[in-house]
Amino acid sequence: MTTPCWQTVGVWAPTRPSCPELERVTHCHNCDVFREAGMQLLDRVPPDGYGKGWIESLEALREAPGRPVLVFRVAGDELLGLPVSVLHEVVEWRPVRTVPHQRDGLVLGLVNLGGELQICVSLEALLDLPRPDPSVRPPRGRLLAIGTRGTEWAVLVQDALTLHEVSDNDLSAPPSTVSASASPYVRGLFTWYDQHVGLLDEELVLATLRRRIA
Repeated sequence: MTTPCWQTVGVWAPTRPSCPELERVTHCHNCDVFREAGMQLLDRVPPDGYGKGWIESLEALREAPGRPVLVFRVAGDELLGLPVSVLHEVVEWRPVRTVPHQRDGLVLGLVNLGGELQICVSLEALLDLPRPDPSVRPPRGRLLAIGTRGTEWAVLVQDALTLHEVSDNDLSAPPSTVSASASPYVRGLFTWYDQHVGLLDEELVLATLRRRIA
């Protein structure tokens, strides 16, 4: 089976993308080749037992003791987890327009999400981590749209890695090396592929953002 072009010369290539079409379409998602491959995939006749397999997978997810969490990377190469209950969308990085008179670094600027301007914030400012430069595009940068009442904030992250099921039994207490400013926002640590991930207290994070950016 031939490896598709988006995995060899496109945005998912193991090295720097080299497809000449990217200059015109920006991302493989916008390319006719990628769209045609997607249509062929959707038009395929599903194999026997396909529906049953999905039902079993969804039942297993519903009965799982934990909850789904998005694992992502922030500036300083730290891994964090955020429950998907407050996650509305993960989108490609796009320019962040800085705003004046923001001294504490919490507000990075304004960003266009779905045709609406949203305040882009830095979780690193809450957690006392190295803060990102919103004018420099991370190689795998993403924006997370988060909130409980629809999208309230955009969060700039270095990479959005995967969804992972986490239960309270998976959590261990943060080590003493976690700074005093970060500890209230981290409910605990869990392990993902032998790496420690800090699970954020989503309610406290959102409440703090509302209070500080009122």
